Amino acid sequence: MLASGVPLVQALGVLAQQQRIRYFGRILQRIQTAVENGAALSESMEPFRSVFDELYVSMVRAGEASGNLDTILLKLVGYIEKSAKVRAQVRSAMAYPALIIVVAIAVVAGLLVFVVPQFASQYSSSGQQLPELTQLVVDSSEFLSQYWYFLLGGVFAVLIGIRLAINTVGGKQAFDKIILRLPGFGVLMRKIAVGRFCATMATMLSSGVNLLEGLTICASSAGNKVIEAFILEVRTAVEQGEKLSDPLSKSDLFPPMVTSMVAVGETTGALDDMLGKVSEFYEEEVDLAVSTLLSLVEPLLIIVVGGIVGFIIVALYLPVFDLASISAG
Repeated sequence: MLASGVPLVQALGVLAQQQRIRYFGRILQRIQTAVENGAALSESMEPFRSVFDELYVSMVRAGEASGNLDTILLKLVGYIEKSAKVRAQVRSAMAYPALIIVVAIAVVAGLLVFVVPQFASQYSSSGQQLPELTQLVVDSSEFLSQYWYFLLGGVFAVLIGIRLAINTVGGKQAFDKIILRLPGFGVLMRKIAVGRFCATMATMLSSGVNLLEGLTICASSAGNKVIEAFILEVRTAVEQGEKLSDPLSKSDLFPPMVTSMVAVGETTGALDDMLGKVSEFYEEEVDLAVSTLLSLVEPLLIIVVGGIVGFIIVALYLPVFDLASISAG
């Protein structure tokens, strides 16, 4: 609308009326009122940081200062679409393994609670000495049947404890460090972090946001405490006069290809363009990493689940095999 010549106040009013989410519509109405009273759009957005984060407000402020607000908002749209795509990729990488694990737990629990007791009662009535593996499965079934509520409560307690620990600064940093070191998934998260950093910096630099402010915003939107701490260290180094490529090259979080591209961008004065190209490259890399991770995790989980179920079934039929061998002898 702004590119078509619609006044800002009118555009905000139209957006507020079209919103299906009432909460967001009321926020737009309050922003419209503030703009009508003479406030800048970025200033009107600042009280609503839960909706318009620091990146959004800073870019709108830069667009207002340069007189290219419509262009900046279009860049924001592209950035938000890319960010949404990355989040969807992460969810797809985590959702399928999580579903398989839940199904596996349900299948194993069903076998132990409903199937194993029937075999156990038959073996008990026959007075047959059970093999060690069969006895282990029968004991596990009895324990689960009698104390399932303790196990369920323990699982919930562990999950709540992990959630509370993650909400602390130290716990979140330790958790994020573990995530980055996980086989396969850690590599994916590193690529996502590098791509997000490059895309965010490219968008802000091309919009007129200065480098130091851009690094601050990148740190706050990193989504990982380890990466956030490193970006803040990079900001400190840049503030002290170093080039951006110098502190980036001192960490294994950013591959040499990225730091080399950043150095070329600094030399040629086209840092935003170079960062944009790197972000596009890593967008494809994340696509490939997600598909590769899923292709590896899927058969691995199926093998593990099949192995557990097969172990239970074989353990249940061991007494039958022993009885058959005795009868044959």
